[in-house]
Amino acid sequence: MLSCAPLLAQDGSSVEAVDMERSVAEVTISAPVIEQLDNTIRATGGVLFRQSTIRVTASEVSYDAANRTGKLKNIMFTTCESTHPDYRFEASELTLLSKDRVRVRGASLYLGRFKVLALPTLVFRVGGKGSGRKLFPLPSYDKDDGFGLAQEFRLADTDRFRALADIAFKSKRGLEGQVEYEYGLDGTLAPLPGRFLPYEAQQSGVPVMPMVPVTEPLGQTYPAQRDNETKARLRQFGRFSLKQRTYDIRNTGLLVFRQPELGLTYIAPHVDLAGAELDPRLRLYPQIAATWGRYKETPGQEGFTSRASVNLGMTANLLPLGRSAAIQPMVMYGISSYGNDSSYRTWGYGVDASRLFPSGAIVTARYIKRNDSGKSPFLFDTVDVFREFQGAFQVPIGKHILGFVAGLNVDTGTVYDWEALYGYRTDCLATWATWHSRLQRFSFDVAIINL
Repeated sequence: MLSCAPLLAQDGSSVEAVDMERSVAEVTISAPVIEQLDNTIRATGGVLFRQSTIRVTASEVSYDAANRTGKLKNIMFTTCESTHPDYRFEASELTLLSKDRVRVRGASLYLGRFKVLALPTLVFRVGGKGSGRKLFPLPSYDKDDGFGLAQEFRLADTDRFRALADIAFKSKRGLEGQVEYEYGLDGTLAPLPGRFLPYEAQQSGVPVMPMVPVTEPLGQTYPAQRDNETKARLRQFGRFSLKQRTYDIRNTGLLVFRQPELGLTYIAPHVDLAGAELDPRLRLYPQIAATWGRYKETPGQEGFTSRASVNLGMTANLLPLGRSAAIQPMVMYGISSYGNDSSYRTWGYGVDASRLFPSGAIVTARYIKRNDSGKSPFLFDTVDVFREFQGAFQVPIGKHILGFVAGLNVDTGTVYDWEALYGYRTDCLATWATWHSRLQRFSFDVAIINL
């Protein structure tokens, strides 16, 4: 669509105009001077370039409308809509690599008026796919690792395939790292709104924070689905870790080596037998996962042992409590066999009760009963808490967010762990800090919204 036809001389050169604008698909280019030759659009003289959720000012733009690629010079980039954005990148060059991938060279990050970070190269995706999380180095501290600094690197990132490297340096443990990938066999890797029953929940008592993401834009209920987008439910994944911190109540310093771990998971559609059209943020998805890998945990082991596992979690909404409340029973089963000829089995049941309020606040209470039999050579995949009660809430107060979650071991009558969260969110930036009691861990995170 052409909002204002470009002024071109017969030889194709441009003629100056005021506030010219050209829109192609999801891209809008506004500038005093715009010219187009075939599929190439060039603009100069103070350009405003918009694609999907991003807003870029530049001294000049060259854009290939057919391939949806281009270059922008001397840019200021943000997803904020205000005149004085909460954050911005300033850089010498921005390259549009494809329809939604961007590379920035010589980038400086500003929070408000303050320059906080300089990066030689930054590659990310645009369009609200969640890539704004973990763009920056993240500091932390806990009693076992000491001070830490972690950075996630995106090795590959397409609609259906994603590969990440998570590298961290800890003052007490040195370098830690993990490389993982995920492939959507039947659709894109766009997030499914709602909550999941990960197979790890069958073994450990790790409490889970409420499921209203801190990185949701203000006023948005859940991630929007693009036209004709099919989200993958069948996903293949793999991990390779040099050493990776894991959660175990009996040994908070337990490290696990996965070399490698391969898996296939299927996330089934939400089962709603009550016909309540439950809010997507409250949905619990049934899930089945099959994994195989070679593992070693330290302290305790010198060599690797193989493990093959199948885990199932089933849940459904049974009671007609309306769109904003649900009581969802859960049934879980898992079986593992190991290279040392031993086997281990877990099964359990529980119930999840959740309420979502008009303000966006969510309250969740969950009871889980677990059982096991057999023997595992690992601590990380055995049951830690056999009967537990979890309670959690997350409350937005204006731009502020407060969250809390705690786990009670019913057999001992003690709170075995709790975590508190404080966050601050605008239309384009989210920051939050958490304190994890059992690990005595403080962590800080920042994410760009709508990226």
